[in-house]
Amino acid sequence: MNLILDIARGIAALGVFLFHISDGLRESMPAMASIFRFGSLGVPLFFVISGYVISASADAIIRKNESANAFLKRRFLRIYPPFWCSILVVLALPYLIAAISMLKSGVYEAPLPQFLALSGGEWLQLISLAKVFLADNGDLQGQFSQVNSVYWTLAIEFQFYLLVYLALLFRHHFLLIVATVTAASLVLLAYPQALNSGLFLYFWPMFALGIGLFHAIKHDCKIDRLAVSAPAVALLLGTLLGLAYRGTLTDVLDQLFPSASLGFATVCALTLWFCQPIGLLLEAAKHDGYRPVRWLIKGAAFLGVISYSVYLLHGKLFELPAMVARQLVPMTNPLNVLLTVLGTLALCAVFYMYCEKPFLSKKLQKLNEKTLGN
Repeated sequence: MNLILDIARGIAALGVFLFHISDGLRESMPAMASIFRFGSLGVPLFFVISGYVISASADAIIRKNESANAFLKRRFLRIYPPFWCSILVVLALPYLIAAISMLKSGVYEAPLPQFLALSGGEWLQLISLAKVFLADNGDLQGQFSQVNSVYWTLAIEFQFYLLVYLALLFRHHFLLIVATVTAASLVLLAYPQALNSGLFLYFWPMFALGIGLFHAIKHDCKIDRLAVSAPAVALLLGTLLGLAYRGTLTDVLDQLFPSASLGFATVCALTLWFCQPIGLLLEAAKHDGYRPVRWLIKGAAFLGVISYSVYLLHGKLFELPAMVARQLVPMTNPLNVLLTVLGTLALCAVFYMYCEKPFLSKKLQKLNEKTLGN
């Protein structure tokens, strides 16, 4: 399942990335622009995967009788140090771009980024992710937009971790606590106006789908026959792509579920469940398949491994390779977007090596290396 999850992470990160540069896709690749204007739905997929992974981690903590504090420490190191490093990169980018531009124009134009207006107290709220609780009318992104709007999801994610940590402190009632919170979150979906304060409850049902997925797989509720699962996955993905291309994806999901995000998260959880036997096939192809197939699978897995770094930086970092791409090919050429995307991913890979990987547990580092076939 690890390989499938990494590939899913990579798809989610790439979807959010292409969503944020979808304006640049319209001239060169209008069909892709039509699909990836829904790329923000990669966030619900991230929440589902997170629910699965954190459930697996909590289950291991309980089985091994480890401390809940150890769980929280690993989760803290997973989120905060790379997040803080990404802030430094984002702060430096406007000045680096201005310096590079000077090489061509001969004039240094000092940037005036929005983050210069933040007070000391606002910076403290931002780096602690507490700024999410100050949102008006549910505008969680707006609380972080002066630096990097995607940071709001980290605040929600860490609240998920804190709830699981509290449940681990009372581990004999772990499932009861999780079930109670899930039930409360489903009831409160009918009252979204009460959930605009940045509290995790509005997003918990998506996380809970990942929890359910973990327990379904743990208790061997799986599809054994590839002949059944492969057409099911193809049908689900084909339907989603078709709806996205026609521009009706969120409308359909809104009609079927309380929200498009929850609907998409439900579809993603079902797809990951169906993909179990396909994961075994991919694992075999990664080692024994034709070389292009092996490269493709390992590349998709690597994108998943660096997905957190991609998510943290893509919305700002893409401007650097975009500058280079504009000098090489016109924006109407699909190669312009390809160079921008590949350049951004390469820079994010460097960030992962030096600013994310050192804070991963040795167990997770070994797991990532195994996923990549190293």
